[in-house]
Amino acid sequence: MEDYKSYFAKAPKADVHNHLHLSGSQKRFFELYPEAKIKFPKNYDGLPGMIDFIYSSLNSIMTTGEDVINFMNISVQSSIDDGVTYLEASVDTNLSRFFDGDYNAVINEVKRLKTEHKDQILFRPDIGINKELPLDKVYEYGETFIDSGEFSGIDLYGNEAGKELSPFVDLFNTAKSKDIKTKVHIGEFSDAESIAQTIELLEPEVIQHGINAVHSEKVMDMILERNIRLNICPESNLRLGAVNNLKTHPIRILFDKGIKVCVNTDDLILFDATVSRQLIDLVEQGVFSFDEAEVIRKNGF
Repeated sequence: MEDYKSYFAKAPKADVHNHLHLSGSQKRFFELYPEAKIKFPKNYDGLPGMIDFIYSSLNSIMTTGEDVINFMNISVQSSIDDGVTYLEASVDTNLSRFFDGDYNAVINEVKRLKTEHKDQILFRPDIGINKELPLDKVYEYGETFIDSGEFSGIDLYGNEAGKELSPFVDLFNTAKSKDIKTKVHIGEFSDAESIAQTIELLEPEVIQHGINAVHSEKVMDMILERNIRLNICPESNLRLGAVNNLKTHPIRILFDKGIKVCVNTDDLILFDATVSRQLIDLVEQGVFSFDEAEVIRKNGF
């Protein structure tokens, strides 16, 4: 058999925790914007540091609707470059602001991407909802995106700790009624109890991150019993300071518990780690055997 590095580089992969406009590779970004004077840091000072970098640096490049389209294009192309054949990526509803508030322009671009690359990748987009968006906009945009029929999932993200989630229950119920997969970002920087509360309130099918569930057997049992998959992004966790190193990453404990976990990019342009590379790193550093990493690869599908 080929060595594991060659195998994972060539094997078909899924990326199911991906923010579309932030998931182009740095290589493709600089090819498209060769004059961009951006230096990507090795590490970010938590979520606030990452957000500051996006607003101060990337958003000096992404200023128009055309730029948004460019960023989304290179994201899909970068997934294909890595051998990703199945992509679930969130499309932030507030990208409408780059199109003079016309959310149909965003929806039409998503439809185009799905069709344009259908022979290379199965793209099943998520509706990206930022908790910080005014609630009237959350529902205006969210319900319009749901009714479009172009989206397969809905992904709620933003600050995790101390954020009231009850205002989003009705939107999640609407999504479920249309057979749209429900995802929530929780448990990367918030504690295990916040994960339990989120599960009880929103009943998501998928948790994005969820790594702090390791601090509670009760919460891990809850995830396992409800067959909730954790879409984990190890390099993102490292670069943001949520974990200290890969060898002690909670993914090992969660896997041993029997919880379904998979490995994803999160924001490739920021963290510069493909699905292939992360699978290889997990084996190389002895976190998983090849056979275990292969289970994780398949879990993404």
